[in-house]
Amino acid sequence: MDLSKISSALGRPIGGVLGYSLLKTRIVQIDYPHRKVRFYISAPSCPMAANPLPKCTTLLFRYEDDILATGVTVNGKRVITNIDTGSNSYFQFSPGAVDKLSLSGDVARARASSSVGFNGELKNREGTVRNVTVGTISVNDPTVVFVSRRMGMDKEPWDLRIGNKFLKQFVLTLDFRQGRITLAMP
Repeated sequence: MDLSKISSALGRPIGGVLGYSLLKTRIVQIDYPHRKVRFYISAPSCPMAANPLPKCTTLLFRYEDDILATGVTVNGKRVITNIDTGSNSYFQFSPGAVDKLSLSGDVARARASSSVGFNGELKNREGTVRNVTVGTISVNDPTVVFVSRRMGMDKEPWDLRIGNKFLKQFVLTLDFRQGRITLAMP
């Protein structure tokens, strides 16, 4: 895999990517706040919050060349969600999701932006939507990216991609054996 475009954007060499072939039989935890990665034999439990604010949530997922999770809504509508630890965005919408979720007004108010990925530069629009709820974690007026048509994402199986700008607040556990994702506040 050619990682030169990402290496160039980050200003440092990238030697490789840990992917599904390694992770498919494992339980991996990415502790973003403490900058640690852990591998487990059994998944840690999701501690219950002592107060009404959600401290931990669990989503179900399946793997189909992407981690596709359920249990996420945008403005109250269910969406197919890609959890992407390789994306540096907060939330990204595929071109098809704009029509499906009636977000054309949000896109019209968004400003032009760009990002760099495996395939080079992508032209996008950055704006907000009313709400994104990930399990029990609700985010009002989040910053989102609307991926433009003909940028290579027109036929994605997901509506919403969640990237590291959102995930970095949590301890993320991916249980590939049971198809569960846990997001916990540290």
